Amino acid sequence: MKAILSHRLAALCLGVLSTGAAYAAPIAAGRPAPPFVLKDSAGKPIKLADLKGRVVLLNFWATWCAPCRFEMPWFEEFSSKYQDKGLAVLGVSLDDGGWKAIQPVVGKLQITYPIVLGDDKVSKSYGMGDLLPATFLIDRAGTIREVKEGVGNKDEFESKIEKLLREK
Repeated sequence: MKAILSHRLAALCLGVLSTGAAYAAPIAAGRPAPPFVLKDSAGKPIKLADLKGRVVLLNFWATWCAPCRFEMPWFEEFSSKYQDKGLAVLGVSLDDGGWKAIQPVVGKLQITYPIVLGDDKVSKSYGMGDLLPATFLIDRAGTIREVKEGVGNKDEFESKIEKLLREK
């Protein structure tokens, strides 16, 4: 009986370890934001480097992700409220369906901040796994200061944005 329990416990631990190993955690706060160039719906390249000197809210999302769509109106509000103070909001869609899938959702939610189509390279550089949304707050110097996996809290996001905007 002890041998059976031992084997089950070992199998359980191996299962937990293998599940844990498969999980990809996003890049940690305190590291430089990985550079990228991605295209918007018009095919215009958007470079993260062009946003240096601004606080960046970088949000990875997908149209099939309900929590992503829940947060996007907050980010639209932040973009309108803080863009003149130095905030840039940028959405990175990880949809396989491309712009055909993205544009109806962006239109329905009345999103005006830039949206770009992500690729495997940018996903890997930010450590993106299967959990969306994932939001990175990047300071004016290009350092990731906050990372939020899953749906966030609007007031917490806004407080952190305001704090980063006060830094010069």
